[in-house]
Amino acid sequence: MSAASRAEPGFIALEGGDSRIEVVPSQGGRVRAMHLFGREWLLPGGEAEQPRPGRAPITGAGWDECAPCAGGGPMPSWVKGVGGSPLPAGGEARGQHADTSLVTDAEGHKVVCVWRGERMPWVLTRTLLVRPDGAIEARYEALTTGKDRLPFLWSAWLVFPLDAGTKLRLPDGGRLRIASLSGAEQRGGVMEGDGKWPRLVLDNKSRDLSSPWTVPKATQLAAWLDLGAGRSMIQLWQADARLTLSCDGAGVPYCGVFIDRSGMQHPRGRGLMLRRRGTPVLALAPSLGAPDTYTEALGDWQSMTWLVPGEPRRWTMTIRGGTG
Repeated sequence: MSAASRAEPGFIALEGGDSRIEVVPSQGGRVRAMHLFGREWLLPGGEAEQPRPGRAPITGAGWDECAPCAGGGPMPSWVKGVGGSPLPAGGEARGQHADTSLVTDAEGHKVVCVWRGERMPWVLTRTLLVRPDGAIEARYEALTTGKDRLPFLWSAWLVFPLDAGTKLRLPDGGRLRIASLSGAEQRGGVMEGDGKWPRLVLDNKSRDLSSPWTVPKATQLAAWLDLGAGRSMIQLWQADARLTLSCDGAGVPYCGVFIDRSGMQHPRGRGLMLRRRGTPVLALAPSLGAPDTYTEALGDWQSMTWLVPGEPRRWTMTIRGGTG
C-alpha cells in the first residue's frame, strides 16, 4: 500500500492492491478518481464540473460529500435553534476547502477530511483508506456542536457515466419515491401502487430502472429508495465489471438514484448541438434523509436523521470491485 501527494494539481492519492483513489481537498474533499479492478468508475470532471455555490451535485463529477444537505433552500422555521437558516444547493461541505490530513497507522495510509457547518452547528469527518486487498473504506462521523437536536441530510454523490451496459442492483421491493421528472410522463403512477423498486411507468410503458438506459432518451429522473435500517448493499455493473457498495454501522437508510439519459446536465457542445452531444450520467447518493431539501424531508416525506447533542453518529461505506 502506498500514498502520494502533489502540490499540483493539489490532490492526495491512496493505493492498495489494484485500487487507487485521488482526493482533492480544495474541491470540498472530492474524490475525483476511483480506479478499481482494472477500470476507472467515476465520471471525470474538468473546470465545468468543479463545485460552485448554488450548483446541484448532479452537474458535477467524481464523488462529492453534500452536508448538511444537497438541495438548497431554507430550514423550516419550526426547527429549534436553526429555523429559517438559508442553505445553498449542493450544501456547504462541497464548497469548502476540506481540513485534510494524511495519517499512517497499523491499518495503512488514510486521508481524513473534516467539514464544519457555517450556518448550523455540525461537524462531519470522513476517513478514507484503501485496504491491501483493494477495498476502499470510508468511515464517517457526524455530530452537532449545538445544544439542540439537528436534522442532518448528508449524502455522498457518486457520479458515473451511463450507457447501455449500465446495470443496477438495489433491494427489490423497496419503497421508491419520485422527487422530480422531466423528458417523460409518469402516467398511471408507479407499478404496484405505492412505488416499488425497480419498476416505474414512464410514457405508458413499464420501465425496469435496474437497466437505466431503458428510460426514454430525454429523461431526467430523481428518485429516492428506502434501504432500511442497518446493513445495506448497492451494486453497479458496467458491462461485465461490478462495483459493490455496502453500508454498515448506524446505517444509511436511503439512496438517491439520478438518471440523466438526456445528457443535459453535462453538455459537451453548444448551440443546436448541445442536446445531442451531452454525456448521459447516473448518480447514486447514499443518504441520511430524503429527498435532498429540508422543506420536503421534514415535510411530506418525513424522512430524516437527527443528530443528538453528545451522541456522534457513525457509519461506514465499503466499496469493492469485481466481475460477474
